[in-house]
Amino acid sequence: MNLIIVSRHPAAIEFIRNELPEFSDAPVLASASADDVRDAHVAGNLPLDLAAVANCVRAIVYPEGKAPRGTEYTLADMYNAGARIQLFYVFAEDK
Repeated sequence: MNLIIVSRHPAAIEFIRNELPEFSDAPVLASASADDVRDAHVAGNLPLDLAAVANCVRAIVYPEGKAPRGTEYTLADMYNAGARIQLFYVFAEDK
């Protein structure tokens, strides 16, 4: 199974590794292309067009209005805001 973490945030990377032990040795990309994530199991938040080519995405989500924004946040900030991992499967329909 091809596991990849996509994030520029050190706290998010640490959160993913804490919450998803199977990603403990996964490579980390600060940014990703479609070729990087194609058919991979990705942990991190991706634009929909990239999520659609990944096998699945385990994204960090927060209760409504609780996501830390605008500054670099800590792992404690994430836990205090109620961060969790949610599994998504995204499909694109060509029209």
